[in-house]
Amino acid sequence: MDIFTWFVPPNVLDDPRKCTRHRGIAKSLLAISLVTTLMFFGDLFIRGRLPYTEYALFAVAIATPTMGALLIRMTGDITLGLVMTNIGGILIVAVWAFLTGGIVSFALPVFLANISLLSTFGNAAILLHMGIVLMAPLVFLYLATAIGWLPVSLIPDSAQPALMLTTMLGSVGLVVLAGVVVARDRAAAKAHLRAAQHAAEQSSRAKTVFLTSMSHEFRTPLNAIMGFSELLRSDEEKQLNKDQLGSIDHILTAGKYLLGLVTQVLEMSRIEAGEVKVDMAPVRADRIIAPCLSIIELEAKNRSITLDNDCGDCAKWVVWADHALVQQVMLNLLSNAVKFNRDGGRITVTCRQAGNDYLRIAITDTGFGIASDKRAELFVPFARLGAEALTIQGAGLGLAMAKRLTERMRGHIGYESTEGIGSTFWIELPLAESHATVA
Repeated sequence: MDIFTWFVPPNVLDDPRKCTRHRGIAKSLLAISLVTTLMFFGDLFIRGRLPYTEYALFAVAIATPTMGALLIRMTGDITLGLVMTNIGGILIVAVWAFLTGGIVSFALPVFLANISLLSTFGNAAILLHMGIVLMAPLVFLYLATAIGWLPVSLIPDSAQPALMLTTMLGSVGLVVLAGVVVARDRAAAKAHLRAAQHAAEQSSRAKTVFLTSMSHEFRTPLNAIMGFSELLRSDEEKQLNKDQLGSIDHILTAGKYLLGLVTQVLEMSRIEAGEVKVDMAPVRADRIIAPCLSIIELEAKNRSITLDNDCGDCAKWVVWADHALVQQVMLNLLSNAVKFNRDGGRITVTCRQAGNDYLRIAITDTGFGIASDKRAELFVPFARLGAEALTIQGAGLGLAMAKRLTERMRGHIGYESTEGIGSTFWIELPLAESHATVA
């Protein structure tokens, strides 16, 4: 174990990322102590002998960063250690500069040099914090020196311009360093984000390829099972009994359900891969709604559910949409309204203008409503929203597909729901006419 690792809190040694961060901070703080020590001996060599107060200040200045590193090791709290180090550093430089010349004190270049060391290990937060905090004593020292409060005479006149220039250049350099470090951190963050996005895209493509491949692989044997079952059922020579016919019906029902799921998965993978072609054209609202209600009528009748078309003269509304895709969306919403409704319930379809540019088609049911803790997952693929507890068949893809297809057609989708009363799902499609009506 090297000296920098020793300053890492024991509880983070097993975390490579945290361990690296703690080591970098320990390097920064110990480097400050080392440079301050070297500057002490340099100052001692140049000036020969120092006042006793400066010996004490140098000792505190050397010890403060090391104590900050020890505090971080003992508490594991980086913020606490750095704040205490910063406070100590600011107090030291303020007192030191007060005693040795104010704004032209050699203490300020020393302090600036130590701050700059922090940027070596890429800790932009520390650098910016100390740079901002330094501004207050600099302003105070400048004003105090200007009005004669501080003993500028301690510094030879010949040395004052150089020290002032060094301090000013150091302040500018600090700002530049801060900008460089921040820019570097941002570049690293962007690179990490790009890498993560690339990995996510690759994963998504792999998933899409897998789903597409598996969907095709499933459909072939399923079609064969259903085909042979149909042949077996229609073969009069076999003279199958009632139980045998019932078993074949079960095979056909399960096969149709599974084939529907496979088709949905395949369609969803095509949508996510951007392979679904959208052919936008003016479509009358009645030519969307009426066929969908006709298709869903038998399913609703089997559960004694009443279908109400309250769109009025919906032929006057013309929207921009892909006719086939918008019907697919409507059928998904209507099918859900039937599946999640009560026996003997009601489904109502309405149309109304939404703003100046959209037509809203709403489907209201008298079902069970959507639980509040399930609403965040409403349009998430494969989310069943508790339907499994109601023995309702489905893969949880209908709403996810409806949302993506609606958005592909530059429309919107939304809902309102009250538990125990029912739900309303709506889609908004762009109107084809500026005045929303046709002759």
